[in-house]
Amino acid sequence: MNQVRLKGIVIGVCLLATLSSFDLPDESKFISRRIENIVVRDAHGKYSNLYDNMLGKPVLLSPVYTRCPMACSLISNGLKNTVEQLGTLGKDFTIITFSFDSTDTDADLKGFEKRWKMDGKNWKTVTSNAHGIKTLLASLDYQIEYDALTQEYAHPNVVIVITPSGRIARYIYGVEPKAKDLKLAIMEAQVEKTSFNNFFKILYVRCFSFNPATKSYHVDWRFIAQTSAGLVMMIIMGTLLVRNLYFTKREEI
Repeated sequence: MNQVRLKGIVIGVCLLATLSSFDLPDESKFISRRIENIVVRDAHGKYSNLYDNMLGKPVLLSPVYTRCPMACSLISNGLKNTVEQLGTLGKDFTIITFSFDSTDTDADLKGFEKRWKMDGKNWKTVTSNAHGIKTLLASLDYQIEYDALTQEYAHPNVVIVITPSGRIARYIYGVEPKAKDLKLAIMEAQVEKTSFNNFFKILYVRCFSFNPATKSYHVDWRFIAQTSAGLVMMIIMGTLLVRNLYFTKREEI
């Protein structure tokens, strides 16, 4: 069995587990909710509030645990591949890999960062104590199960896109997010506050809608048709108004 086929099978199994073993986050209740600003510890043993690590940009929050034997490595590798396609890490967004294993040491966090070549700034790994972990995961509606026999966690494969103000913008599912979905989710998070400067970005994002059934973005043809019709009508009315003013002025002369 070649490596490509094996990877496909592993990803399929992980995705199936994600969709069948857990209650997925209740998006109708948690989208736009602010996540808890817990105290976290980074790979250098430095403590800080979670929001202090967000750097004023949208954040891709990736819950994992560093000693995970399979799924977490696939999630981190898949995220890395997609982020490399986007090419805007540090400019448009940052990533926080959050370990929900309170026994992780600084060495564990540092080793995980090294494995995935994180720079420790635009993409870093942090954790918290048991209470902090429980508090943050509850605010994300992210469920985990610990098996005391194997000392491993069962968990969903999902990346949560967080706005600069700490609100949940979107849940992106699977071990390797589509670049299109991640890009649109980041743009959604960027435009949480409407302004003239991001008008065209807002309009672009609005041309797509997130389908809860497929867990992906799709072109919103209805919005595009309605908007296009409105623009055409405005152009026609504007042209008629200008012509009317022009001829009225000529008659006066």
